[in-house]
Amino acid sequence: MKVGTDGVLLGSWASATECHRILDIGTGTGLIALMSAQRFLGATVEAVEIDSTAASEAKENFEKSPWSDRLTLHHCRIQDFSSEEYFDLIISNPPFFENSKHSGDSAKDLARHTDQLAFTELIFAANNLMKEKGTFSVIIPAKQSEKFARLSQAQGLFCNKICWVKPTESKEPIRAMMNFNKFKTNREEEELVIEENGRHNYSSDYIRLTGDFYLNF
Repeated sequence: MKVGTDGVLLGSWASATECHRILDIGTGTGLIALMSAQRFLGATVEAVEIDSTAASEAKENFEKSPWSDRLTLHHCRIQDFSSEEYFDLIISNPPFFENSKHSGDSAKDLARHTDQLAFTELIFAANNLMKEKGTFSVIIPAKQSEKFARLSQAQGLFCNKICWVKPTESKEPIRAMMNFNKFKTNREEEELVIEENGRHNYSSDYIRLTGDFYLNF
């Protein structure tokens, strides 16, 4: 579970009014945390990862990056993580498969399924670790967006911005990137199409959003 489109999208899109302290929940091998360090040059970035192999790779990736002095890896469950300071921006590309068949690959199942991190636990952690004016950004399947927004609002977090991600113009959204805050405003909605005119022909909007992170666009 290394570099994937979901992570690249969220790492490129997530933002907050201020980005001095950033937390990546479920960093995997460190993709979103590294992207955040590249985007927000004045920020310190902390990352939490439960899987030991992924955490080890993330730590190595952090140490070899140009931003190693601003990146910190915590090998633990987010439920066990604590911080003396709150975060301006919390980002997560969480596991989202519920009650579905497991593959038998423990690392993949941990990354994909909600067994070890239910939506309610993720929302609770973000709410507790986020500044009053902070932002919590996630990417989840579009079909689960309403449920996630409802669960978040029950804990005092409001979806104020959502980006519907479509594979092509003619298809329905498959992902929703969502921003949550501890205050409510009129929800801003936007749409992003990944491909146009054939497979692997990325749209101008996708290139504009993610281009700083690809070597061969």
